[in-house]
Amino acid sequence: MEQVFKGGRRALLAASIAAALQIGAPAQAQNAGTDDDAPTATLDKVLVIGSNIRDAVGAGASPVIVIDREAIDRTGVASLQQLFEKLPQNFGGGANGANVANLGVDRDTGNNFGQGTAINLRGLGTGTTLTLVNGHRVTSSNRYQYVDVSLIPLSAVERVEILTDGASAIYGTDAVGGVVNIILRQDFTGYESSLRYGTVTTGNMDEYQVSQSAGWAWDRGRVLASYEFLKQGNLPATDKDFSRNVTVRPYDLYPGSKRHSLYIDGVQELSDVLTLNLTGSFARREMDTTISGTADETRLFPHTQQFDVFAGLTLELPRQWQARLDAGFGRNEVSYERTTITGSTVSTAPPTDTNSESRYLDVVADGEVFSLPAGPVRAAVGVGYRRDGYELLDHRGLEKPLDLQRTIRSAFAELNIPLLKEMPGVRSLSLTAAARYDDYSDFGSTLNPKLGLLWEATEGLSFRTSYGRSYRAPVYQDMQLNNTVVVANVPNPNAANGSTVLMMLSNGNPDLGPERAKTWTGGFSFAPPSVPGLTVDANYYHIDYADRIGSGFGGSFPSLFLQSTAPYADILTVDPSQQQIQQARQLGVSGLGLFVSRVGPYALPAGLDETSSQVILDNRFRNNAYTSQRGVDLNASYRVDVGQTRIAMNLAGQYILESTRRVTSTSPELDAVNAVYYPVDLKLRGGLTLDRGQAAGGVFVNYVDSYRDPANIAHPHVSSWTTVDLNLKYHFGAPAGDHEGTSLALNVQNLLDRDPPFIINSINTGYDPTNATALGRFLSVTLTHRW
Repeated sequence: MEQVFKGGRRALLAASIAAALQIGAPAQAQNAGTDDDAPTATLDKVLVIGSNIRDAVGAGASPVIVIDREAIDRTGVASLQQLFEKLPQNFGGGANGANVANLGVDRDTGNNFGQGTAINLRGLGTGTTLTLVNGHRVTSSNRYQYVDVSLIPLSAVERVEILTDGASAIYGTDAVGGVVNIILRQDFTGYESSLRYGTVTTGNMDEYQVSQSAGWAWDRGRVLASYEFLKQGNLPATDKDFSRNVTVRPYDLYPGSKRHSLYIDGVQELSDVLTLNLTGSFARREMDTTISGTADETRLFPHTQQFDVFAGLTLELPRQWQARLDAGFGRNEVSYERTTITGSTVSTAPPTDTNSESRYLDVVADGEVFSLPAGPVRAAVGVGYRRDGYELLDHRGLEKPLDLQRTIRSAFAELNIPLLKEMPGVRSLSLTAAARYDDYSDFGSTLNPKLGLLWEATEGLSFRTSYGRSYRAPVYQDMQLNNTVVVANVPNPNAANGSTVLMMLSNGNPDLGPERAKTWTGGFSFAPPSVPGLTVDANYYHIDYADRIGSGFGGSFPSLFLQSTAPYADILTVDPSQQQIQQARQLGVSGLGLFVSRVGPYALPAGLDETSSQVILDNRFRNNAYTSQRGVDLNASYRVDVGQTRIAMNLAGQYILESTRRVTSTSPELDAVNAVYYPVDLKLRGGLTLDRGQAAGGVFVNYVDSYRDPANIAHPHVSSWTTVDLNLKYHFGAPAGDHEGTSLALNVQNLLDRDPPFIINSINTGYDPTNATALGRFLSVTLTHRW
């Protein structure tokens, strides 16, 4: 097995060189599953991810990965959170419900009070991956406004489309690292009942999952209803050898939760040219997590509830045009409660509530404009209106209440232009162009273009390239005047008396603007007709992500002068005037508070106060950070029939060639890869599956490359991590491909029970939750009956 990975790494590096030299290609969806019925066939002649133009198969010039229902079932996971843990392009930093300790370097670390999970493509941070459901936005959650995918019932998911390219020219905000479109079941008819039980083989964590789906169809319409219940137990740190020496107890590595989800979708043809689509979803989750401090035990009880409704009208127009009127409304409510046990004393703090609301109306039309010798020129135009709301109610009284609204007005257009066709060396050549204008009520407007080129050189060989600009709007919490001002006498070896009176400002800034990114991609798709069943897709990407919102200095303020202050020159004011001091002081007085240190090692000397400040550190949020990343994605598969047995092999991976970050405009660029709580350069997932009659099985290997732990001075090397998953399935009665009957599936994740690589952290849990999971070997059995 080690030889497979070494060869895979050489292949991936070779692919990166090849992709970097190519000029681009028609996008083909990279199927991460092992079903010979490629999902791209079902996407033809419909609206797909990455375009508002129908018939844009594979999202044009941008690379797309598709995970179909069969591939989802073969993973043996119970939730979308667990599914995305197996995607090489996804990173576990930021909002991650499995990261109980909220460890990491992302700006939202420690603020995931609802313990939800966001998709984080490329590891660019929470909120930088736009997540859609059935091609539409849904309500965001928590303080840092991300779509909580752990609320979506996995049993209702038909497939997942992943656009690994910036796409604000199509969708607007958040589409920086990419776009994930979660397609829920729509065309299912009949009934499906499913029972699942799973457990770790070391420890006491169990999973119970029950789902029921029902679909009905008639002459001009259909309706589907799906319900799912998922219960997951807690995993105490003392259950695992690698975390048995945790410094505080009790402490959970994995949270306990109970979730109910309901999804309903219906379509009715009102006439030959007008179709109505109505969709509704509801989820309620209760969580229970135990953590501890050095002197107490704390139990966290976040409760989350969300609903989203959607209504869409589709009108067929003359000359093959189509108009779509889409409207949606949703609300997410998170209530966070905390109970502290100190000795025999139990105290429960009043809850903190964060409520998010979203409503939108989009009008889009697309169709053929005119014809060129190479084919018809197709266009899409549209306008949109969205109003989002955010409420913060801290019943403890520690934070000021917020009740905020934001409106966004948008206009967008897109072109697909065929340039050449059926010429020597050019089977087809097409240009795609898109632009979107978004006007925000609270910070201004932004215009984002995108260009793509698709070249099909010959049958089975195509190239693609794209360039675009994307953005992310600042979240509400970051733009508030909720400032804290702290004044302290901190050590300074360069000062005459060995110390400096420092005034530090922190928290919100109403002058924030959008974060902005530029993205380049280039790649190829190879599916030679002479080798049926073989496909190879490789894609190079380069992201420059500027004006990122950050606070600048990330350390504790007493340590500011114990290192070079040159990286923070643009947020330091030395020898401030009294006017500057009073302006900074007022931010604290009118915000969350002005705190002058009077006791302890950093107390001001007698006779001094905030007006004696010698240096001001303006550590409020601002658009001063920068990230750059280049890398390669690879997806190769081969399928062949040997007698009555179908054999399929697949290798998918991401290799980060370079990733750097800068926290201020004057700080140096530092590596942002291959270190604890950062993405790892190489991640792979490969598989071998066999299908024969009513039986099917597969073996999958997951690989995370080695990296370093700066906190472990004696042994900074963090070992690579290889795990093996096993899937076995048997369909009773009718042939396995039949839509009716009973099936039994056995899944084993981490078959060899490999512990995650050891790292040092503050609570001694012994592993990095952003690059590994704590479950160990996990066994599950699923019984499904369709009729």
